Amino acid sequence: MDVETTPAPPLWLTLPPGFTAVDLDEDLGDRMARTASTLDSVFPDVRPEQKLGAVIAAETALQAQLREGVAHVASCLVRAEDGEPIHGMLAVFVRPEELDPRDSYPARVAEDLAEAWPDADVGVVELPVGRAALAARELAVPVPGAVRGVPEPSVSTVRQLELLIPHPWSPHVVAAVFTTEDIDYWSEWLPLLATAFRGISFHPPRDESLDDLPPEQWDNIRKAFG
Repeated sequence: MDVETTPAPPLWLTLPPGFTAVDLDEDLGDRMARTASTLDSVFPDVRPEQKLGAVIAAETALQAQLREGVAHVASCLVRAEDGEPIHGMLAVFVRPEELDPRDSYPARVAEDLAEAWPDADVGVVELPVGRAALAARELAVPVPGAVRGVPEPSVSTVRQLELLIPHPWSPHVVAAVFTTEDIDYWSEWLPLLATAFRGISFHPPRDESLDDLPPEQWDNIRKAFG
């Protein structure tokens, strides 16, 4: 079997409130204007400099994901406990990869990531779709000049969490990558991300809703990284 030419399997996402799908084909200027409009409607009291920062952060993260061939992107805009609007981007990739032996894939990948990224928080978590490797780290990403309305590109520091899930019957890995410039609010992001990751499925959604489990039974991300 040629892994590279095997069609990508279907994937379903059930995202929590605050996550909104992004049109990847939309014009950059139109998309940034739409993000600003959303900020105005959700956070009417937001300061102009906060709005500008959130819009730039959103497009910075999206541009980085587009360069990597992203399949799905959702913007997350929520209010932190102190009232500040905070923003992040969730990108999902479906990448062809040889997985065998499939059962040990998450542990093997976690070991490789820990070696490759010594400053990252790395582990293996249990999700409804199975075991997955998880890594969180800070990194610098390039910002195209057009995003800030200047001729020269710049660099932004973000915190990124990457979840790698082996597909159970196809030679593909689902990579869910969350990126935010609001690093100081990382502890508030984790419960939202745990909910989002639980919403990844390889089967069509059923009519009934997800079980209403207590946090100690599903929040593996917070357990892994505090």
